[in-house]
Amino acid sequence: MIVTNSVIKVKREFKTKNEIKEYLYSFIGNHSFRQYNQKIANDYGENLFSMTFVPPDTVVLTQRYPTYETYYDSLPLRNEIIRFMTNKDIIEYYKPSEPIEVEDD
Repeated sequence: MIVTNSVIKVKREFKTKNEIKEYLYSFIGNHSFRQYNQKIANDYGENLFSMTFVPPDTVVLTQRYPTYETYYDSLPLRNEIIRFMTNKDIIEYYKPSEPIEVEDD
């Protein structure tokens, strides 16, 4: 399994995880990156994706991909969504970690 953590700083402040999540999803709900990750979640389990809220304006998005292939296939889509959110002035930054290979329990 391949794991990445991305730190995303939003250009607004929020009180709860649900608020920031709804705000971000209002822009990206139909984006191909979101759809790709949803397909993986449907096939392998929702637990592969999680979001941690760091008040008032930051989230850490943890994405677990079953294989290197599913991870590498996600990269162009991730880069596209980063450009989209930056160009729309939604986020200050989106910083993904390097991929980490972990053994699946």
